[in-house]
Amino acid sequence: MNSRSNTFNQQLQSAWASQGSMLCVGFDPDPQRLPTPLQGRPEGIFEFCRDIADATADLVCAFKPQFAYFASQRAEAQLEKLIRHLKDRYPHIPVILDSKRGDIGSTADHYALEAFERYGADAITVNPYMGFDTIEPYLKHSGKGVIVLCRTSNPGGSDLQFLNIAPSGEPLYLHVAKLAATQWNASSQIGLVVGATFPEEIAKVRAIVGEMPLLIPGIGAQGGDIEATVKAGSVPGKPGTGMIINSSRAILYASSGNDFAQAARAVTQTTRDALRAAI
Repeated sequence: MNSRSNTFNQQLQSAWASQGSMLCVGFDPDPQRLPTPLQGRPEGIFEFCRDIADATADLVCAFKPQFAYFASQRAEAQLEKLIRHLKDRYPHIPVILDSKRGDIGSTADHYALEAFERYGADAITVNPYMGFDTIEPYLKHSGKGVIVLCRTSNPGGSDLQFLNIAPSGEPLYLHVAKLAATQWNASSQIGLVVGATFPEEIAKVRAIVGEMPLLIPGIGAQGGDIEATVKAGSVPGKPGTGMIINSSRAILYASSGNDFAQAARAVTQTTRDALRAAI
């Protein structure tokens, strides 16, 4: 079967099995941290991300470009080129556009076109706090993944996500998890963002959502515990599935020299092996 015709969830299931990995490489290209030979080059951001992707593609289940790092540098064309490269070379590995969109339906229609038609991503991250009508436009794109912010890894996430809501008295993030797993998930292509910095909350979300995929940032530079994360987020009876565990800066900036891609591969392999050992 042509992997390009698969749904996002089918791509994930296939990648977990064929790659033997739950690790996702996130692309957050900071121009001030690019290796010296790439700084100032017209397509330095693309070349940096491309070389790291090529060095790590056999070790990961997904790639996740962070939109803001490209847009702030007027590098949207380089993002398009990067995703085309990923889809041409590694069509079996899903690409998640991390842009955390969240706006009313008519505007969301255009954000969805941007993510899925312009950039060709397989999934997008979205903010649910304006309600379902801000998520529905993405679900109209058959087979595309919609990954909803639920329990984020940043400390300030608790300002809102831990608020208890009436009449259940449960925290808001668990209410979002329930909505995502039931009323919102007619397409079966929804996932949730749950940070590795809060393994107890990962376990609570997993208990609610069953086998729904969880995008889990926070194991690299943010210090999330790998063993605790894997234990909390595993799908019962299906080890090695259910999680897209992202690392960005720890991989991207493993070296500032000419060996940046090889260094990135070494960190990726070490992290992939640690995830395997924790299963």
